[in-house]
Amino acid sequence: MIVTNLKLFSNVTHYRITFVCFCIASILQLLTYQLLTLAKLGSSAVCFAFAQTIVVLLVAPYLAALSVNVDKQSIYNSHLLLLSPTHIGKSLLVRLVSSQVALMCWIVLSTGLSLFVTNLPVIKAVKMIVLLGLCSVSAGAIGMWWTQTLKDVIFGSVCTYFIYGIFVVSAFLLMPIERYVDNLQPMIQPVLHLNPLIAVCNIFEGLDIFRIPLLYKITPITFYDYSYPLWYIILIWQLVIGISCYLLTWGMCRSLNISTIY
Repeated sequence: MIVTNLKLFSNVTHYRITFVCFCIASILQLLTYQLLTLAKLGSSAVCFAFAQTIVVLLVAPYLAALSVNVDKQSIYNSHLLLLSPTHIGKSLLVRLVSSQVALMCWIVLSTGLSLFVTNLPVIKAVKMIVLLGLCSVSAGAIGMWWTQTLKDVIFGSVCTYFIYGIFVVSAFLLMPIERYVDNLQPMIQPVLHLNPLIAVCNIFEGLDIFRIPLLYKITPITFYDYSYPLWYIILIWQLVIGISCYLLTWGMCRSLNISTIY
């Protein structure tokens, strides 16, 4: 009876989180889309894609952080302490992926909507689904690691936002650095490779975001030779960062397991 009630409670909670995720993600995308459109950062399809990417980077870390609540009295951690190191890794991976299911469903639906609202080509829509889906898992892994490190869901999510904030605005942070460095050329490509929004620029071929009037004068990149990395190369870097954070989280849980045994 108790087990049945727990399962029912878990299902209700899951549906509630899914509903809330859809609502929050949709509202955030609408607001972000309106701001990007007012800023004239590109066509409606481009602004829609940028808004989707920003929403994923905001929602994914928090969902993953919730999945690894590090309260020592939680059922989750009590369960972890009974598992072998290998099973701990599998349990973390399952929780990471399952935490992103609602967001991935939203990604598919919102991208499908863009096919009709913004006349987005099908091939670009498929690329966006792949990019956003894997970025959500990567961002979730980073949020999971920060949450496990700081022992707090909010702080873990905020630190993840800070990391991605640096990735996104790093091109503009080069402006003050230019005063002290003679040649920024070696820094430009790493900056572009770590920015998920640049992957969107590559998917929408012909888009040069830094030469838009609003951004042209606030970053020195346009005065150097640069090219946008292929979107899947940027995605690979995001996955490398995400996998590294997942392994670090696994290592922390494994050490907690061993220290508890001994």
